[in-house]
Amino acid sequence: MIKKYTIEFIEEKKKVEKPITKFGGQPVWIDKAQWPIDEESGKPMKFICQIELNPEIFGDSELKMAYLFVSKGWNNYVLICQPSEIKVITKEKSDGPSICKMVKKRASDIFLSSVKCEFTVNLTLGQDYNFVHQEPYFVGDELVFEDTPEDYGEVLNGNKIGGTPLFMSCDDLPEEDTWKLLLQLDATTVPFELNFGDAGMGFFFINMKNGSLKFIIESC
Repeated sequence: MIKKYTIEFIEEKKKVEKPITKFGGQPVWIDKAQWPIDEESGKPMKFICQIELNPEIFGDSELKMAYLFVSKGWNNYVLICQPSEIKVITKEKSDGPSICKMVKKRASDIFLSSVKCEFTVNLTLGQDYNFVHQEPYFVGDELVFEDTPEDYGEVLNGNKIGGTPLFMSCDDLPEEDTWKLLLQLDATTVPFELNFGDAGMGFFFINMKNGSLKFIIESC
């Protein structure tokens, strides 16, 4: 079994200024500000969230906080971990673009408007099953079939930190054991806008050795 935190989002009316897990608003850096710059546009990337790397989920590590950003076109993601060496272009700026939610500003409005938002979280500790391949695969010349628990999908589903990813398209885990699931986000159930495609899911993996990122975006 793999430990995880299930996420419950709590909208905040006041600016969050503590270095805690949160989504939206502005990053609260534990070191100097290191806002990543999109290599294609040359502009600051959009801040999605910051995640405390709690030892209960991620084990003992020098890395304490992970900051997730996305390009304007939602086709590239960058993870800034502190403290660690940064291998992308950054600027020492504390304010920049961040995620929004869509609302009706007036009851008479026909269309939704994009507004800034910020969410802290309630985290519930739980456990996921170990990863099971959803399709048969080869080990050498042998075709392997894995049995899936009846409630595998139910247990692994939802927005969470850590745990086991619930892939929709039979993807596979990163091979090295230094990789852990940082985030699983379901764009249809979060209270803010994420562009993961049609009914998309985002899976973000962190290398606990060097703070690098691998991401998989799946959609219908």
